Amino acid sequence: MAQSKSFFDDVKKEVECPVCQEQFGENKEPKILSCFHTFCKSCLEGWLRQQRKGALSCPTCRTKTECPNNDIDSLPSNLFYKQMVEIVKAYTGQEESSRCGKCDEQKSLKFYCSICNCLLCEECSAVHQKWKDFRGHQLKEIGKLQSRDVEDYSRRANVCKEHEDEFRFFCRACQICICRDCAILDHDDHKKISLEKGLENKTTEIENKIREVQTNEAHLRNKKESLEKRRIKVFNSSERAMTSVRMVAEQWITFIRKHEADITRELLRQKDAFEAEFSNQMTSLDGRLAEIEISLGFGEEILSRKNLPEILNVEEMLENRLQKLSAPFEPTLEFPEVVYSSNDFSCLKYGPGKLIRTVTEPTVSVAEGRGLTEAIQGEESTFTVITKDFKGQIVYSEVDQITVDIVSVKSGERLKTGVTDSKNGRYQVKYRCHAIGDFKISVAVRGEAVRGSPFVLHVKEETTKFSS
Repeated sequence: MAQSKSFFDDVKKEVECPVCQEQFGENKEPKILSCFHTFCKSCLEGWLRQQRKGALSCPTCRTKTECPNNDIDSLPSNLFYKQMVEIVKAYTGQEESSRCGKCDEQKSLKFYCSICNCLLCEECSAVHQKWKDFRGHQLKEIGKLQSRDVEDYSRRANVCKEHEDEFRFFCRACQICICRDCAILDHDDHKKISLEKGLENKTTEIENKIREVQTNEAHLRNKKESLEKRRIKVFNSSERAMTSVRMVAEQWITFIRKHEADITRELLRQKDAFEAEFSNQMTSLDGRLAEIEISLGFGEEILSRKNLPEILNVEEMLENRLQKLSAPFEPTLEFPEVVYSSNDFSCLKYGPGKLIRTVTEPTVSVAEGRGLTEAIQGEESTFTVITKDFKGQIVYSEVDQITVDIVSVKSGERLKTGVTDSKNGRYQVKYRCHAIGDFKISVAVRGEAVRGSPFVLHVKEETTKFSS
């Protein structure tokens, strides 16, 4: 019983409006916003009066929901919560608002029949157990209901309000569920399918959209990880620069102290600006991911209940939300890394050093050319290293030191290499190998490997030339 009580305590809290903390009901109809948070109609009406016309800001997450003509009734109701409220009322013994599913009288409800999918008073429960017509029906005490029973009960709302008959078909033309009378009288010339097929089609449509958002979510999480790494690199470069400037400052007297203060101040300013931008980007990312998590949770939850009218009730809002969350969202950090470069001490009039910025991203930079993977014994071979920023654009900075290490896999011998800086982001690497076999080429920018490094070099035997 303790487990059931805990379950109903959770259910009771779930069907309370987060604003007024009162239970949803006829006078407090639960309404769903585009962010999938649910509030009672009366609270939203009061909240809307304080907002800009035509838009409603969610009290929880501040997401804007369009509200045409300031009419809260234009928002979809939370059908699942409305059904849960009935069960909570039955569990708590609220006779004034509870009606027996068989005799339709206001009584204290005691049992739930999963076959009839209704709540029963004690008298009707006794009849249910005795009559042959109800043989095989399983009755369960309301206090022992679990989440599966609540989901089953929520489907009892699948009844046509006009003809008071259960839904039988899904009208593809009107995109609504209809009963048998509706199919004959109002939708005779429309294409209709079974509720099961309609549920299958709508499930597939929404699942496809969910997969698109999940793909975008994965991309954003990778982007977040990339930004974290970028933050560490930029932060570390500032730290290294400050260390360098302090080492140089120790060799100076009055002038160097002023110089140290100036440079440190500039570095701290850049760090503060970067941290502020990083915080903004993280806030944006976390906000978008929170929206995705809520939307995915709502979509998956509503699909798990397999209730087509409930799906149709929020379909347009859900599709609009999922489409919005599938859109690309590319936060970036474009702050450059910094390296402290000291001047010759003879140039006192120019100061002891200066800050040189670089936006080169080693992991995006590349090495290319035939000499990167193939070479002929004894012949000079070349390949090119190209420095790029995180966007893939070729960039150049005088502090982008290129290091190339070519080592024989068999003997461990290192080849002599030459690097020519073209001053435009391109560096030509030359080497000559006198032995055949496989070599490993490691290429780095400022000590960090470029994309694809290390590379495997195959050195072939030199070609013998014959003369006639």
